[in-house]
Amino acid sequence: MLDEIDDYVDEWHANPHRQLLHNYLGMNPDEYALWLSSPDSLALIVAARKLSKPLDVIANDNLQLMRLAARAEDSKIVKQLEAWLEQRRG
Repeated sequence: MLDEIDDYVDEWHANPHRQLLHNYLGMNPDEYALWLSSPDSLALIVAARKLSKPLDVIANDNLQLMRLAARAEDSKIVKQLEAWLEQRRG
C-alpha cells in the first residue's frame, strides 16, 4: 500500500540497517530521487514497476495528462515532475 512507506521509513530509522534507505525501500536511485522531490510520485514508481516501463516514460506520460487536465491542485506535482525529468535529460 502506498501509505505504508512512512512506516518503512520509520522502521529503517528505528533500526538502522547497513544499507541505504532507497535500497531498504526497494527503490533504485532514480526512483528514490523522484520520490524525494515529489512524494506524491510514489504511485508513478509503482506503476512503472507493474507495467515494466521506464520510470521517465511513465512520469512523462503522467505529466502530459496532468497538463491537459490543468487542475490547480496538480500544479506543484507538475513542476516537480518537470524538474525531475529535466534533471534526467541533463
